[in-house]
Amino acid sequence: MFAGYQQFDSFKIWTFWLRMNREAEVSPDQFTFSSVFSGLATGSSLKNGLQAHAQVVKHGFCHDICVGNSLVEMYLKNRNLHGGFKAFDEMPERDVASWTQMAAGFLNCGEPSEALVLIKKMKKAGICPNKFTLATELNACANLASLEEGKKAHGFRVKLGDEVDLCVDNALLDMYSKCGSMKDAWSVFCSMRERSIISWTTIIMGFAHNGLAREALEAYEKMISANVSPNYITFICLLYACSKGGFVDEGLNYFKAMVDDYGIDPGEDHYCCMVDLLGKAGRLTEAEGLILGMPFKPNALVWQTLLASCRFHGEMEIGRRAAEQVLALDKRDPSTYVLISNILAKSSNWDGAERVRELMEQSEVKRVPGSSWM
Repeated sequence: MFAGYQQFDSFKIWTFWLRMNREAEVSPDQFTFSSVFSGLATGSSLKNGLQAHAQVVKHGFCHDICVGNSLVEMYLKNRNLHGGFKAFDEMPERDVASWTQMAAGFLNCGEPSEALVLIKKMKKAGICPNKFTLATELNACANLASLEEGKKAHGFRVKLGDEVDLCVDNALLDMYSKCGSMKDAWSVFCSMRERSIISWTTIIMGFAHNGLAREALEAYEKMISANVSPNYITFICLLYACSKGGFVDEGLNYFKAMVDDYGIDPGEDHYCCMVDLLGKAGRLTEAEGLILGMPFKPNALVWQTLLASCRFHGEMEIGRRAAEQVLALDKRDPSTYVLISNILAKSSNWDGAERVRELMEQSEVKRVPGSSWM
């Protein structure tokens, strides 16, 4: 029954576990606990997981490696990194799945450096990494933009040979792209025996992110020639490339093609890219019209993108309308006030700029170090 619930309705595992303890004269074994913890991991129920953890200790199954792995999984899926590592550290025996799961937990909780440290400890302990470990290691290197560590992981991928799958090669491709080494990324891409839409999208975004917008568009055309259909994410990357390269006509054509040729409805990210593309080209009226024609309510980011272009071109009237829309959606974002102040300052309206900054202080909006979505 536990196996059935785990496969088809994991959210009911805890209810069945309570019923078993209440009605059945059967003691749980290691397989029971593994199923319970896996179900609680899927259901993200830390409170119930803590109760089950106490039962594991009571019944003496802490030594079982499958129970230990499921227990660590429960903590990590509930975003309790401390509890997960404590459970991992207390395991008397660990296999490759134990180490890989914990490394992935560090990565998913925003600690890529700790993930790499753990994988190094794993290797020193004589545990041979598998393809899942390697994918985790490469993703950690990508997050840290650590080319040196990434190349070491690439060397191990070569040693594994045919044991790796497409996911590992995609992670390798992503690592080189995020480390800014597009020559290596393209070399990996060309050597791949199989390429999925994820592979193509990753290389397109890699080129765009590293200032090679024309190469990104060329990669897209090669993808189409290979009879691979783009998806929702592919078009975000493609339009982002057009924005970075200033390819207005191409961007407009791609934006139209995603609907007409591939039946993909544009989302907020697609519109942001298009507004940025048109705005940078000085086509601010057209960018505003695009926003007003959106089939759903524009979010603050779309209007902020237009506002930033108005600041760059010194367009006061459209900038004023964009600012009103942004403030109506989010009055607490400091970047909006900074953009408005900069527009006024650029037009030598120093009194207006000062009033905006005073308003910002009165509203207790604090400037914080920011990062662009671009």
